[in-house]
Amino acid sequence: MPSTFSQGIEFVNDFKDQIRNEIHAVSMNWFVNRCPLVTRLPRIPVASTTFTVVSRVARPRTLKLGAALSAIDSSATFSDASYLMVGDVLELVSGERIEITGEVNVSTNAVTIRRAAEGTTAATGALNDTVRLVGNSRTGGEVNQLAVAMKPLVTSQFCQTWQHPVQISGSLQAATGFSSAASGGTPLDQARMDGLQNLMDDMESTSYYGRGEDPALVARPKQKGLKTLITTNLVTSPTSASAYKATDLIRDTLERCRTNGGNPDVMLLSSNFMTGLAVWGHAVQRIDAGTSVFGVPINVFEAPFLGGITLIEAPLLRPFTAVALTSSEIRMRVKRNEFWNSRGVRGDAVEGDWIAEGAIELQNESHHAWLEGITAFSA
Repeated sequence: MPSTFSQGIEFVNDFKDQIRNEIHAVSMNWFVNRCPLVTRLPRIPVASTTFTVVSRVARPRTLKLGAALSAIDSSATFSDASYLMVGDVLELVSGERIEITGEVNVSTNAVTIRRAAEGTTAATGALNDTVRLVGNSRTGGEVNQLAVAMKPLVTSQFCQTWQHPVQISGSLQAATGFSSAASGGTPLDQARMDGLQNLMDDMESTSYYGRGEDPALVARPKQKGLKTLITTNLVTSPTSASAYKATDLIRDTLERCRTNGGNPDVMLLSSNFMTGLAVWGHAVQRIDAGTSVFGVPINVFEAPFLGGITLIEAPLLRPFTAVALTSSEIRMRVKRNEFWNSRGVRGDAVEGDWIAEGAIELQNESHHAWLEGITAFSA
């Protein structure tokens, strides 16, 4: 019978042109702790090498004065007034409340205002003073608004192809079911398991640190990782970096996300951050999250002071790094799941490649936070 009618994957040379063996069920269950980002996120197919990620930003609740304000001025200038509407009530540092009575001048960010609203007293304001948006007051019949309350921001993302060749012969290719630190015997021979780990490590690391390159410009497109996609809450030079405390972590991650409308429920931590939590007197508690189909215990932790946030150690994050995520707004988009692409057999040598293609997708980037730049933890 011709080999093309055979079923199975035993005869590598027979099947090298017919079958690509998807292996993501193995990789997602075996590397669940080493590569938690790419193994635990939901995966959604994507048809194009380039796709767009849309973030919708709610109206900020604070803004800055773009020019000094005297007690008798009838207009105010802000650093960005594009989202303000007629009827908005703002509170100055002095406590005075002002009401916007005229449309925004988009070229100057200036608005006409009514002073001393809500029983307050007119006062001065300085350049770059923080002004707080209290809320909008309207007649119910006003429709002529120039402001954009929800600003959609579009970011291009690029699928990246990862490839790791494997060429193995002799006794090494027969080393199946070898003992591993993860849990018992591995599902594939040692050489291919090593190659698959390298592939998964690259997928995980670029999903953190990739800067992105457009396939229209380069032969090998690269994805944008979380550090590039997260811009609003990107903290690289944190306050008190040399004596970083638990309260600083909350300020730089959870508070920032929640201020922008996010609801972070997962935090990825570099391995040395686990030591930092112990220094703070909040050593993590392991939650029983079960095991993968290969018997690998799934590591999930919790620290009570974070109020139910799921903590996951991410070994491939660089030291002193924490990433807060709103998990419902992040996923992997894949063109090709991890698969073994055999190139055939030469003598006793089995040749092939581990290949995968995709990119991470992060919606509403202001709902997530990236923290790095810490140099020491302090109690």
